[in-house]
Amino acid sequence: MVGLMSEELQYRVFSLSSEDHFPEGDLQFAMNWLRNKGDRQYYFQKLKPRNLPIGSFILFSFESQVFGRARTGTLVSRFSEAEQRQVEAETGFHYTGIVRFVRESIEVFEEQPLKKHISDRLGIIFNRNFTKLTRAQYEAIVRMAGATP
Repeated sequence: MVGLMSEELQYRVFSLSSEDHFPEGDLQFAMNWLRNKGDRQYYFQKLKPRNLPIGSFILFSFESQVFGRARTGTLVSRFSEAEQRQVEAETGFHYTGIVRFVRESIEVFEEQPLKKHISDRLGIIFNRNFTKLTRAQYEAIVRMAGATP
């Protein structure tokens, strides 16, 4: 366990979309999904963030708005082909890996800052999936959402 904690914590934005089985345009659905996530698994369809240490800070965005946060409670695990088939049979969707979040760390923000506003103010360029942030950028976005870093 000591080796796992020696890795530097990461700050990421997970960009969710209708491709992730969220109804297009329904930010409230995404917010309720996170609110009810608990410590269940977060499934990855194709791409997975690399070397994401336990305790890393994740912001969630949907429809170009940052709406919540959580911390990772496990490392990202990759499914074997057999596990992929089993999960697909159970969920009806094809997934390639998982991570769990710490239940107590999950928060849905009262305010949902637009990515465009964040980019204009902080100079962050969001990529499609797992944008890396610095700690200062993460904290500034959390403050923009009306929360305490």
